[in-house]
Amino acid sequence: MSNSEVLSVLGLCKKSGNLALGFDACVESATLGKSCLILVAQDLSANTRQKLYSQLARAATDLIILTDLSMDDIGKCVGKSCGVISVNNAGFAKKIRSLLNTDNIYVQEGANI
Repeated sequence: MSNSEVLSVLGLCKKSGNLALGFDACVESATLGKSCLILVAQDLSANTRQKLYSQLARAATDLIILTDLSMDDIGKCVGKSCGVISVNNAGFAKKIRSLLNTDNIYVQEGANI
């Protein structure tokens, strides 16, 4: 996987308006059924991860993928430093999942990651 390719796709997704950035925006997207994929930065705190998993369990979302991207990498790409990103377009989500080689990997609520 090339982080630059993933960041490039995230930049395109942001320009098209299909990206929700930050904890609250991602939870809202998942609750409304807009979210196709949720990416979690590697340096997001364990406490925030557990809160995220708890909130998303209520929304019945299991498309959560931990990445090796840092919040700084994400911030440089999309203009806002955040640890949680929701991709709200199926095409972009599929491309990112293929770049991350995680077509069949899901993180379930309460996972120890």
